[in-house]
Amino acid sequence: MKKWILLGLLTLALCFGTAAAEETTILGKPFPDFTAVDNQGNTFTLSEQLKTHEAVLINLWATWCPPCKMEMPYLNEVYEAYKDRVAFIALSKEPNDTAEKIDAYIRDNGILFPMGRDENEALYRYCGSRGIPTTVIVDRFGNTGFLRAGTFFSVGEIKRVVEAFLGDGYTETVSLTDIPKDTATRMLPIAETSRICVENADAKPVIFNIDNGTQTLEAYVIPGETAHLRVDAAAADNPADLIFDDGFQNHYYELLTLLNQERGAFAYDVTMPGADAAESFSYVGLANPVTGQFLSVVYLIAGEDHVENLAAAIRGEGHEVTWEFGQTVQQESAAPQAYVLRVTDQNGDPVPGLMANFCTDTLCTMTVADENGVIRYEGAQGTYHVQLIMAPAGYSFDPAFEMYVGPAYGEWNLRIKKD
Repeated sequence: MKKWILLGLLTLALCFGTAAAEETTILGKPFPDFTAVDNQGNTFTLSEQLKTHEAVLINLWATWCPPCKMEMPYLNEVYEAYKDRVAFIALSKEPNDTAEKIDAYIRDNGILFPMGRDENEALYRYCGSRGIPTTVIVDRFGNTGFLRAGTFFSVGEIKRVVEAFLGDGYTETVSLTDIPKDTATRMLPIAETSRICVENADAKPVIFNIDNGTQTLEAYVIPGETAHLRVDAAAADNPADLIFDDGFQNHYYELLTLLNQERGAFAYDVTMPGADAAESFSYVGLANPVTGQFLSVVYLIAGEDHVENLAAAIRGEGHEVTWEFGQTVQQESAAPQAYVLRVTDQNGDPVPGLMANFCTDTLCTMTVADENGVIRYEGAQGTYHVQLIMAPAGYSFDPAFEMYVGPAYGEWNLRIKKD
C-alpha cells in the first residue's frame, strides 16, 4: 500500500509534501556554483549550463522516496518539452545511492534527464533540508528563483513554474513563492458536494467501522475488471485546485484533466487487479493539496473474497475494525432547475459583470453575471452553445473558448483570468 488514508492528515501531509513554494532566505540570491558527474559520466557545472540555457532545474531526490518516483514522469515530460532552453539535473542526497543503484533506477523508471549524486548533501543542506523531493530553479542570472520542498502533482504545475523564467521579457530575477495559477479559460461541472461516486451497477457497498466507530471507511466490491467512477466537485472547493489520487497506480492527477466533455462530468476508470494480485484492494481519493485535506476517499475491492483482506490490513496498522455489506450509500445531488454558471477568476474569487450568450441554432440570449458572479439561464432544457461576449475591466478570457451545456440543467464553474 502506498499510504493509509484512514491514518489522517499527518499521513496526507507526509505524502503530499508542501503545497506551495517555500518562503526562504535563498530566494533571489546567487545559487552556489557546483559540479556534479551524471550517470553518463558527463560533468554538469551550473555556470557552464547557464551559458547555453535560460534556466537550470535541480531536483533533489532518493531512490527510496515514493513521492520522488511519483513526479519523475512529470519531470520527464517537461524535460522533453524544454531541454533546449532549460538544463535538468537530478541529484540523489542519499549516501547509499551508489552509481549502480542510480543506473538501475534510471532503467526501471525510464528517466530521460541526467542524474547523479549530491555529494555530502551539500545542495540539500543549502536548500534548507526540508525534505525530498526538493526542486530548485536557478535563473539565467545564476540566482535562486524558485524552491519547492514537496511533490509536484502534474506536468502543468512544473510547466507553469518553468515558463515564469523563460523568454525575452525575463530581464531581472523573480523570486517565485508559489506555483502560478492556471489562467486558461475553463468551464468545469460543479456539484452540491465534493465526492467520488462508483457508477458500476453491480458494485456492492461495504462499510468498515474502525476503532468503535471513531472512523468509517467507505468501500465497494467491484465484481468486474473495471471500476467506473464519477468525481463531483463543489464550487466552494474550487475544482481547478483539486487532485485525484489513484492509489492503485500511485499517481495523482489534476482533477480538470479528468473532464469528459461529452458527459459534462469528471470521469475515471480503474482497472481492478486480478484475483492473484499481491494487493486485491486500494483506494481512490479526492484531495485539496492547498488545505491538506481529503474531501472523499473510496476503497475498491476486487471481489467479495477479499473484503476480509482489507480488514486484516487495517488491523495490522493497530486498529480495531468490523465491517458489513451495506445498501447504496451515495445519493444523487439535487438537480439544478436552470443552467447556472458561477464565474470566478484563477484565485477562485467571484467575477460579477461577465456577459455571455446562450445560443441555439436560431437564437442567442444574453446573460450577465450578478454581484456574486452567478449567471442563471432558465430557458428550456436543451443543448446551448455558450459564447463569452465581454469581460469586466481587469479581466480577460480566451476568445477561442467554446463550451456547450445541456441537454439537462446543471451547474458549472466558468473561470476567466484576472489580469
